[in-house]
Amino acid sequence: MAFLDCLAQLDGRIRLVVDRDGMIVARPRLASSLLGNMIGDNQPASRGNGGVASRIVAAPRLADRLLRVRGDETEIAMLERADGGGPIIVRASAIDDRHVCILFLMASAKRSGRIEELGSLFGLTACEAQVVLDMIEGRSPAAIADRRGNSIHTIRAHIRQCHQKIGAKTREEMLSRIARICL
Repeated sequence: MAFLDCLAQLDGRIRLVVDRDGMIVARPRLASSLLGNMIGDNQPASRGNGGVASRIVAAPRLADRLLRVRGDETEIAMLERADGGGPIIVRASAIDDRHVCILFLMASAKRSGRIEELGSLFGLTACEAQVVLDMIEGRSPAAIADRRGNSIHTIRAHIRQCHQKIGAKTREEMLSRIARICL
């Protein structure tokens, strides 16, 4: 658990180690406060130790999908935050036959380094990378246009360019490709 705390402090990403039944084996201390209603605490432990266990309780179909990853597979999804903030990007990858690591990335205010990173990875201009970051944070094209003082047509043109440069046809596919590389 201390290792997961250190990783969370370093990169701001919450990682859970979960068994295939959805029981959380290891998590950082910050997990309960940041993930809130996604984790169900105070459930009877199934390990026979008479203690308390935690389980992933939110979005049961998504949790099942995340827990089915095997080998080198990864599964990526986006969840809406209960507090109305930007979405949470979730990535699951298999650790072994019995365990999965689930990584949660919350939208962050640290944008400048991300803009340069997206630009160099995908050949995006600074404006295009900023539009992508706004989309990752859950903003609609209209909201992005208002925020940046551009027309909706300009923002849609940026989004089309991003799709082309990243090699994606839909918003979800574009964000999934970005998450696979950047997470």
